[in-house]
Amino acid sequence: MKELNIELKNNPYKIIVENGLLDNVGKYISDVYKGNKIFIITDDIVEKLYLKKVINSLGGYNVDYVVIPHGEESKTLKYYVYVCEELLKKDVRRNNLLIALGGGVIGDLTGFVAASLYRGIPYIGIPTSLLSQMDSSIGGKTAIDFYNRKNILGAFKQPLRVLIDPLTLNTLDDREFNNGMGELIKHGAIGNKKLLDLLLDKPKINEDIIVESLSVKKKVVELDEFDTGERMSLNFGHTFGHIIEMKYGYKHGEAVAIGMLMALKMGIDLGVTPADCYPTIKKILELYNLPTVEYDYKEYLKETFYDKKNIAGTINFIFLSELGKYTIYKLTEEEIKEKL
Repeated sequence: MKELNIELKNNPYKIIVENGLLDNVGKYISDVYKGNKIFIITDDIVEKLYLKKVINSLGGYNVDYVVIPHGEESKTLKYYVYVCEELLKKDVRRNNLLIALGGGVIGDLTGFVAASLYRGIPYIGIPTSLLSQMDSSIGGKTAIDFYNRKNILGAFKQPLRVLIDPLTLNTLDDREFNNGMGELIKHGAIGNKKLLDLLLDKPKINEDIIVESLSVKKKVVELDEFDTGERMSLNFGHTFGHIIEMKYGYKHGEAVAIGMLMALKMGIDLGVTPADCYPTIKKILELYNLPTVEYDYKEYLKETFYDKKNIAGTINFIFLSELGKYTIYKLTEEEIKEKL
């Protein structure tokens, strides 16, 4: 069993990583939740795999649940409303606990419900995909897609605790597993050269690798809880990746992989990124069968003007200054038009 303490001023919490943890969920929430009523939000795939196991591990609690269809199509206003309505029908109260049991869609949607219903309900995350374990388990960013833009409606809401059982990775198909590797590789690229070196040998993704990856995000979130400065580094590969994801229908981690390569090319062209970063990152992506299609970043620059990181006409691009280190590079819309 491994633990990470997320040291935030107002909302500190633990991430617990342990094989077989789903059999002991009750043990790990009893010290942070003293109530009796728990509502689990999950999807129709995870329901069949893990819902009964988790409910059985919550003996002594009054447990109910809401199930939604799996997939990005459920991270919408329609299903936000549906989940809120179902919870209210089931008489949810402000002091009850929500559990997000599933992948990134469930984590983002449940977190947004927890942030907004009754102006705040406590929740715990149990991410069951590698992508959600890497991406949404730390940091408290919650959101839904809207107006054909990804994560455009959302709020910051820190969980009471995050519980990760690496054994859930055994039920992922190859594409979904590799999808999560996109975010794991990103962590190594921006903040952990040791992790990148390990990945070149394609190790089994276990408790140690998960913690090694999450340690990168932990440091950044602790420095910048509300995404106004250093936390922008986690967007490496995302500025272009979100555009590619929405336009061509890639999975999130796949789009981030492509977005990283586009950012590397742009950083190299601007003289910020050493040229040898590109083949190393590309090789690791290929080891995990992530797409390495070479889209020309210049063709998508105009669309970055609509990115959430565009502040008063200035866009914060994340580039690598070397493997394992990043830099935040500011460009105005006018500079982009002139230089690129």
